Amino acid sequence: MTHTTRPAWPSPLAGRTAMKPGVAIVCGVHHVQLSFPARAQAAMERFYGEVLGLSALTVAGRPGLSFLAGGQRIDLVPYKGQSGGTERAAGNLVHLALTVSDVDALRQQLLVHGGLALEVAPVSEGRRCYARDPAGNLIELLELPRQAAADAPDEPAVACSA
Repeated sequence: MTHTTRPAWPSPLAGRTAMKPGVAIVCGVHHVQLSFPARAQAAMERFYGEVLGLSALTVAGRPGLSFLAGGQRIDLVPYKGQSGGTERAAGNLVHLALTVSDVDALRQQLLVHGGLALEVAPVSEGRRCYARDPAGNLIELLELPRQAAADAPDEPAVACSA
């Protein structure tokens, strides 16, 4: 089945060709930062680097790990709690959503590596499943329909390239 519909959430930038004075817009996601217990650094590095296949980055002056996911950076920062790093840092992200090319294959890869992944389910955006990284962060793996992914507009060039 081929999907040709656009996502249900139209871009607030659709049709804009220039910035209005005094108006600010969100241009995109620069990075996402997740926390993890310091003792889980090796497991986090394997999960994001080997299991998910993301490229590791070195960010000067930043503790922890950084990876590149489709042009966006994911920073993984260790924390040490009063009980030796077992409690969550306050205000942690609810989940990280990653677009993937084949949700079934990636789910299988997670399971082979001993990960936890729920069943793949259809949603309005395509197909998805949820998984957990070694620190317990919730990861949404979202496969967009091929046509919708191909039709997705590129990031607009409206005063965002600084």
